[in-house]
Amino acid sequence: MNTRTIIKRLSLSLLLASPSAFAVEGYPDIYLDREQPVNIHSIFCGPNLKNLRALKPGYIYTNSEQIEKGTYYFSSAYGDFSYTFNSVAGQDPTQIMARGLLSGGKTQKTDMKKEICIVGKIAGLPNALTKNIGKKTLSVEDPEWDKTMVKYKMFGKPAFGKGIYQDQRTTAKHDAQDQKVFAANQAYLAETKKLFKVELDKIIRQFPEKLTNAIKYAHQEDGFLEKKVYQVLKEPAVWTPVAKERYNDQQRRLSQEKAWDIIIQKNFDWFFALVGKSNSLESTQVLAGPAAVWNGQQLQQLATVTATFANGKTLALDFLVTSAKVPSSIFNTMSVIKKQALLVRNNPIASSKKPREPIALPAAGSLTVYTPTEKMVIFFSPFRDKNLGDNYRYQ
Repeated sequence: MNTRTIIKRLSLSLLLASPSAFAVEGYPDIYLDREQPVNIHSIFCGPNLKNLRALKPGYIYTNSEQIEKGTYYFSSAYGDFSYTFNSVAGQDPTQIMARGLLSGGKTQKTDMKKEICIVGKIAGLPNALTKNIGKKTLSVEDPEWDKTMVKYKMFGKPAFGKGIYQDQRTTAKHDAQDQKVFAANQAYLAETKKLFKVELDKIIRQFPEKLTNAIKYAHQEDGFLEKKVYQVLKEPAVWTPVAKERYNDQQRRLSQEKAWDIIIQKNFDWFFALVGKSNSLESTQVLAGPAAVWNGQQLQQLATVTATFANGKTLALDFLVTSAKVPSSIFNTMSVIKKQALLVRNNPIASSKKPREPIALPAAGSLTVYTPTEKMVIFFSPFRDKNLGDNYRYQ
């Protein structure tokens, strides 16, 4: 029997087939099981079999020896889709089957693109076609399992469950990796708290001396604005671009100096209005407040330094000590970590990238910690303005 006779016989029987051959109601959803052998069937499909050259290759994954009646689900770079296979009246289902394609979220059989597929070898077909029809079987422990599935994923990744396009073993491997990322994040946060405490202890040990020096400085410099003489700027003789830029820069610096001086004197005024200028300092004491807490991406903790004066009253200054920001990704929940990793693993455009690796612990001395007590001249500014989260008590 020659090829032309084969085609005529197939075409006639397919034309006589009932339209119900393409029905999908009641057909089971078919998913792959990674823990069973997988058969990758190479098939050819088209609107009919009159023109074999018009047939296009395709691949179907099954745990069964043959393609079964039912719906197989796939995911690709262009979206999810499904193939529903059915037998054709008068045809051997190991050789010929009907296929319906649904994509773009469509679920109605009226939206199906219907095709006829050659799913098995048929005597008399051209050798060029026959040699590409068949199946490749992957055993459960095949060392090439992952590599083989990646090879065929351009034709669509098969579903291993409803909406699941990743096999169970890969899922377990990825889950373990995501767990490592989450655990490393938690360890990073815990280590950052330890580093913060080390730096905080260094800072608060300096508070008594800093407070003492700030009070001495206030007594020494109070009223300095009354006798301070500022530089008188002279306009350039010739207004060249360079001369203008230099003159403007001098003006800016002079304005900044005056502004700072005003702030310094206001701090003195605040302090002496509170405790009195003749009220001498007797002693100081420092105390760390409640444990550090996260505020956004920063650790913060209150540290209190207390000054006792000759009149028996005390001034308690609560300094808010703050760390530098840590990466926001450190605070990701497990669900966020999984979602971000999945976007990389399943995105063909990002296939060259890798999901996040577990972060290394911060090194000793790597955490920067800030305190508003660094500059003695503005030591009391946080309390005068109360804009930086610091507070005070005089009683």
